[in-house]
Amino acid sequence: MTFSSFRWSESWRVLVYSAAAALAFVALERLELALFDAAGAERMLSLTRSKSADERLAAEAEDVSARSRGAAATLPAGHRLAAFGLGYEVGWASEFAGSLAMSDPSVQAKAAPIAEAHLALAREHARRIGIDVAGALPSRTLTDFVRLQERFESDESGLAGRVEAGLTPIHRHLFLLGAFVGMDAALVQGNRGELSGPQVEPIRRHATLAGVPPAAWQPLVADRRNEPATVVLDRHRVAVKDLLAAIAAGEVDARAATPR
Repeated sequence: MTFSSFRWSESWRVLVYSAAAALAFVALERLELALFDAAGAERMLSLTRSKSADERLAAEAEDVSARSRGAAATLPAGHRLAAFGLGYEVGWASEFAGSLAMSDPSVQAKAAPIAEAHLALAREHARRIGIDVAGALPSRTLTDFVRLQERFESDESGLAGRVEAGLTPIHRHLFLLGAFVGMDAALVQGNRGELSGPQVEPIRRHATLAGVPPAAWQPLVADRRNEPATVVLDRHRVAVKDLLAAIAAGEVDARAATPR
């Protein structure tokens, strides 16, 4: 399975500079809405990770697993990676295009082929599991962009629901996990290794509900504020690669456990 690797050349740096002013306001609003900086994300996670909250999430994960059990034998090979990959590419394109929504039209025109390349990969993942994809979640206003996480969670496009209907509840959460990891990837790649704060809670929640072991997703939400940007970028790429391996292994395990 091939995931896009975003390589910034000198000609594309203008996109980052053009979006800088808008992103400053976005970061400020996201701080208020989701404690968007890394330290804030850790505080938010510690606040929500009470013993009772963890127990409720574990019970919900068991319910998702039970409702998904038995379907693996009838699904096409690579279905878990395809669901995650679909979310990853749609999330990446939505974050990237949305970050430039308030930019000059000429900048948006230059950025459009980049977003479209990710959407082309999304459509390929979708084709493998029989799902149609219209495009990224559009951000026509700054408020639309600030609410991107909430809009994915509420399934504004209906895509998560279609993934679940065509596959299983586990695949819905793999799709949403992919969307949030893809959004973070677009941010860290676009900023050349500067990630103001990963989406800790949604990544933890959907990884847990999808049955992904903690060791596979925790490196994606580690606090890397004191590390060089190049190290942050490299480690994020490695973390995504390791997550893909864990998701693939989960599919193998599910098939082995399914009665024939």
